Amino acid sequence: MEQKQKLSSVSLARLTIEDAAALINLTVDDALLVRNEIGEMGSAALTEMEQTGRAFRAQTNRSKKSQLTDQVNLERKVCVDGYAEIKKTVVFESDSRIESRKKAANDLEFYLKPNWDITKGPIGDQIDQTVKIVSLYRANPLLVTAGQTIGVDMFMNELEANNAALSTTFKARELEDGKQGASGSDLRPAATDSYNRFCSIIEQAANFTPNPAILDLFIKMDMLRKRYHALQTSGKDKGDAPSA
Repeated sequence: MEQKQKLSSVSLARLTIEDAAALINLTVDDALLVRNEIGEMGSAALTEMEQTGRAFRAQTNRSKKSQLTDQVNLERKVCVDGYAEIKKTVVFESDSRIESRKKAANDLEFYLKPNWDITKGPIGDQIDQTVKIVSLYRANPLLVTAGQTIGVDMFMNELEANNAALSTTFKARELEDGKQGASGSDLRPAATDSYNRFCSIIEQAANFTPNPAILDLFIKMDMLRKRYHALQTSGKDKGDAPSA
């Protein structure tokens, strides 16, 4: 029995918003060239994918061009570096030969561990968790004393101020995006669903109703999927690709 053709695996959920938009719209560009040769169902699915994909890309490009984006990125880096300095100091002092410094570092490390990697998550979560970290630190005299003992109290002050600045800029950009209409993130699910439906239809057509145009498109789509699979971030696949 002849083995069925199967598109290579790619998870749009594990691509950046810009890469996901690019993959969808490059697929649209290839498919439009052979619209009349991919069947009625394929053509209808392409129309849907073109509408949702173009809207997704347009909004993503508008958000990317925000005048506040560079400022958000810069202020976030300041916060990331500041938190990294706190963690570095805590880890270094945990091996101190001075018992009081070692205990202070161990106490702070135990307190920070649940939120050790907050700077690797979404920026909104990072801002909210930083507020929580600083608030709990300030509310606990033992932690404040520990921070003062190993010299991270001033870093906490700086982190609090820098995070507040980042929060203000981030909210201003969110408001700016809101005035432009639906955000790229809001439009992503519809575009992803349309892309997955189209891929499934072309995959089925390549197996059951093939013609030269469909097979050529299948190959081009597969090459795109392989290229963007290499750009996926690590993490659990959310299962939005039709081919696993």
